[in-house]
Amino acid sequence: MSDESSTAGRHLSQIETLWPVLNAANDGSDGARAAQSAVLSRYRPAVYRYLRACLGDADAAEDVWQDFSVRFLRGDFKNANPEKGRFRDLLKTAIYHLILDQHKKRKRRLPNVSPDAPEPADDASSMPEPDAGFAKAWRDELLNRCWEALAADERKSGRPMHTVLRLRATQPDARSHEMAEALTKQMGKPISADWVRKWLHLAREKFAAVLLREVAATLKDPDPDAVEEELIELELHAYCKEAVERWRQGKGVAE
Repeated sequence: MSDESSTAGRHLSQIETLWPVLNAANDGSDGARAAQSAVLSRYRPAVYRYLRACLGDADAAEDVWQDFSVRFLRGDFKNANPEKGRFRDLLKTAIYHLILDQHKKRKRRLPNVSPDAPEPADDASSMPEPDAGFAKAWRDELLNRCWEALAADERKSGRPMHTVLRLRATQPDARSHEMAEALTKQMGKPISADWVRKWLHLAREKFAAVLLREVAATLKDPDPDAVEEELIELELHAYCKEAVERWRQGKGVAE
């Protein structure tokens, strides 16, 4: 592969997973606080998106997030380990129970009403199913992280992968020459159809590589089969089917 794609021979087994960070967050060492902050910062967007969908209220969502953060910081997750399942599942279960607690608190705060009045609606009955709702929030955050990685790479290196792939995402039916015309105007320099095809290919490779690493990081044994299974469950497999096959063949992952 070309130098421009910056491909390195990294394999799934070399990817740093989340579990050492989780262990460090609860080991009482000097670095524990930094590890705790890293975990909370990394997963707040997905969790908060799920909370907003479930509770329909920004303040309530923030209350539950703060409750979760306090429990995490005091060590409630210190017994979490990959043998008990994916971190996504552990996190989903913990958040779902906190949401139920929030609904119970709301119900207790309702004013007294006449015994003949109808029962108040149960907010919990309208909540998204935890599996589907949390999976969607998780999936959206993974995709966001991929876009952010391309944007950061473009700012640092000048490689226009984010620009080209974003245009493709907004104009999925555009031909290469049509994209070239649009990018010529956007970038202020002559762009050819061949140039578009080249950078679109590299951008897709980069996007897939980031997505694979993000998914692999939450798994106990990030081998190709486990990663592919998680991608399929999250409905993300189409983004990196070819990348998974390259990993299976020992060809590494694009940087």
